Amino acid sequence: MRSPRLLERNDETAGFVPILLANLVPLVGVVALEWDPETLVVIYGVELLLSLLLAGGTALFAQRPPPDRDGVVSASDALLTGKRGTLRPFESLPPIHVRNVPFALGVVVSVTLYAVVFGVIAYIGFQGEWTLESTAVLLSVSVLLVGQFLETRRQYFHGRRYERVSPYAVIETPARQVFALLFALAFVGVTVGLAIGSTAVLVIVVCVKLAVEWSAYRANRTDEDTNRFVDRFVAWFADPEPSDALDPVRAPTTPPETRVRPARTVVLEGLFVALLATAVYTIFFAGVWLFVVLVVVVWTGSVTVFWIGVVATVLLVIAVIAVQYIMYYLEYGTLEYQRRDDHLVAYDRFLAEPQWAVRIDEIRIATIEQDRLFDRLLGTRTIRVTAGWGSGKTDRLLGPVAEPDRVAEAFELPLETIALEPIDRRFAVGSVVMVVAGVLAGTVAFLAPDTLEEFEDGVLAGAFLLLFLASHLWHRAVPDG
Repeated sequence: MRSPRLLERNDETAGFVPILLANLVPLVGVVALEWDPETLVVIYGVELLLSLLLAGGTALFAQRPPPDRDGVVSASDALLTGKRGTLRPFESLPPIHVRNVPFALGVVVSVTLYAVVFGVIAYIGFQGEWTLESTAVLLSVSVLLVGQFLETRRQYFHGRRYERVSPYAVIETPARQVFALLFALAFVGVTVGLAIGSTAVLVIVVCVKLAVEWSAYRANRTDEDTNRFVDRFVAWFADPEPSDALDPVRAPTTPPETRVRPARTVVLEGLFVALLATAVYTIFFAGVWLFVVLVVVVWTGSVTVFWIGVVATVLLVIAVIAVQYIMYYLEYGTLEYQRRDDHLVAYDRFLAEPQWAVRIDEIRIATIEQDRLFDRLLGTRTIRVTAGWGSGKTDRLLGPVAEPDRVAEAFELPLETIALEPIDRRFAVGSVVMVVAGVLAGTVAFLAPDTLEEFEDGVLAGAFLLLFLASHLWHRAVPDG
């Protein structure tokens, strides 16, 4: 009779066999079928792209909340990361946690950067007629993707791993694998390849990739010690420590006595935030995008490619604005502040889920937020309430609301005044001027690079600096900023 440890090792090895075979297919193609050495780079490059996308998609279903720390793909301070509630568009899949959406979007941004650069290489490698080599490359990529998909389906969904991990844990492990593989490709391919030849380099890269895959696979399935170096190498690819599950919101289930919804100005505020965030993204990606477009146009000699790039840019900007606006509206616009017995409850109408609740008699401080631009422009108010003491102290925001005095009366808030203190107009005007100048500089650098010529990089850096200084000046302009 075989021992339990032997059975465990056999199961562990059997589970890794599909991944092993999938990774050996491209190497067989290079060694036995005489593919070009660059073929393997294309295959693994596309696989990196697909593996990151797969991680971003599966992160949506992670049930544990994200920890308060940054990783390779960070979204800890983004909108919606503290949102409670789920959506279930497909009955055959677990529910999607809204708080995981920023992590998936972070993966999309990272993958987009990688895909733009790698897409130029792939286009150059695949241009012209489709040969056996191109078909074989697509087949190899498909095999690698199917191997990852089957492993994800078996372990993540059928094994219910999504119940034990956070979106940070789902994304961090493949992101670290990408880092290791890119280092292997860059260092081994450029440095060692000059001395030992391309075929040997490909063998080394495959070995490194298999070592990474095995480490990530083994790290989450065994507690057995080997040696210090192996343990540290394996542990780096293990899932981060799981975060604790969220405590449920303790709110009365009685019907609300009072309901207060945010003012409609939240729509305008969300649009402003979306436009500002899009301007920042546009400035950031302008240099990379212009370089890629110019490379493709020069290589193909086609004006059509240039106009395709222009259309893609417009569609991308519209998509970014829409995503930023939807996230802002889901964060603030769908809330409803309710009084249930002796509790103040923030309830999300779209997700049908309480977000937080505090006892009214525990609210000891209520003040008006002074740094909200649209409150000053449109006459609304945002109220900050502080409840509890010491480690149990919590700060919550209500608003923007159109009738703050009515809100204070309905929820018995100790609000002394609803008036906004005057701002320092010098800093406020300077902030507005810098925002306008930064957006204009970034727009010109992106849409009309020929007018700037060799000063383009300096203009982009200056636009970033202006937006940073504008934020600093605005906080100096408002009281207690």
